[in-house]
Amino acid sequence: MQQFYSSISFCVRHVGYLFILCLPVMTVELALAHLVMSMGIDSSMSDSASLELITSLSGQLFVLGTLSLILSVGLSGGAMIAFKGLALGNAPSPYQALFLGIKKFFPLLLGNLLHSLAYGIGFIMLVFPGFYLYARLGLFPLYIMFGEKGAFDALGESWQATDEFGTKLFLLTTALMGIQILFGLVGGMAGIDSGLGFLVLATLLKYAATMPLFYLFFSLYQSLNTAS
Repeated sequence: MQQFYSSISFCVRHVGYLFILCLPVMTVELALAHLVMSMGIDSSMSDSASLELITSLSGQLFVLGTLSLILSVGLSGGAMIAFKGLALGNAPSPYQALFLGIKKFFPLLLGNLLHSLAYGIGFIMLVFPGFYLYARLGLFPLYIMFGEKGAFDALGESWQATDEFGTKLFLLTTALMGIQILFGLVGGMAGIDSGLGFLVLATLLKYAATMPLFYLFFSLYQSLNTAS
């Protein structure tokens, strides 16, 4: 549990910096989610009406979807640059860190796709294997950003490096990701999951849980490199 508290403590100490780092992707994700929700497509609409509505907004959906993809992939690497700089006391600006992540877009994109595929399959297998695979493969952005590895090599390095810590990482990942899932379930049962206020809270909570998890992976990577 010490790692759990130290990760949260680090993020709380640097909450202003991390908020600015996440702000671009949070803003775009929120705008995209709000646009999709505002379309109001449901089972009562005919297929032709739904298609016409989607077509009329296809330009906005494409722009926001593309921006969301670029920024979220960049954040997975930029956060690691930010953590390293904050730990050493010479952090770049949040947007410089994000830009450095975006510069590694293509290997990070492939790594994120493979990572998502792996833990997505795990979620189909009764959820908990998904958390385990997410945790075991979660160090891949660090090997891409600092180890100059390709996506496949980075995922392999992550799997090997976390062999000794698999159970602990699984529990901490389950706790942090479970918060997001539980919030979504509660919102769905209460019927407020399509409101703007809920979307804002859900987005804030997502990154409030994601940043400590990313830092957990960063601190493990640092400790492994220091030990070696």
